[in-house]
Amino acid sequence: MRHCLLQCRSSAKRRLPGRKASGFTLIELLLVIAIIGVMSALIITTVSNAAADARRTLAYQQQVTLQDALNSWIAGYTNSRGKNELADVRSAYNAAGTASAWLGLLGTNYLHKSTYEHLISNSSGSQIKSEAMIKSGMYLRFTTWPTNGYPTVEWGP
Repeated sequence: MRHCLLQCRSSAKRRLPGRKASGFTLIELLLVIAIIGVMSALIITTVSNAAADARRTLAYQQQVTLQDALNSWIAGYTNSRGKNELADVRSAYNAAGTASAWLGLLGTNYLHKSTYEHLISNSSGSQIKSEAMIKSGMYLRFTTWPTNGYPTVEWGP
């Protein structure tokens, strides 16, 4: 029995012919490559999502900026015409009808010049777009001003 144990131990320590004692097997290398591939895919997805999130945040900030400018335009137009002339303000607003006309109402009096130029150059029809919105497939639009409501800047469908 003792002889068998010694012989088994010594055969386990023997190397196969042509095989070195150190190094990695093919399975170990494939496993490491697979793990690196999965980790890199996770990192790329995270970075991609961060860029999309940044574009959505910028688009939201632009929506808020346009809504603030619209509120300021309405207040300024109402104050210049008199408080009882809200129907005239509504008519002037609803007559605009297109993105470029609504942006024209706000102009550089209520929007920063570079913001106005950027939005007007990318907008068409009723869609207001910035470069960030174009990359993410979004747009903004002005709603019509209902008789018993207030105009807003909303996301397009």
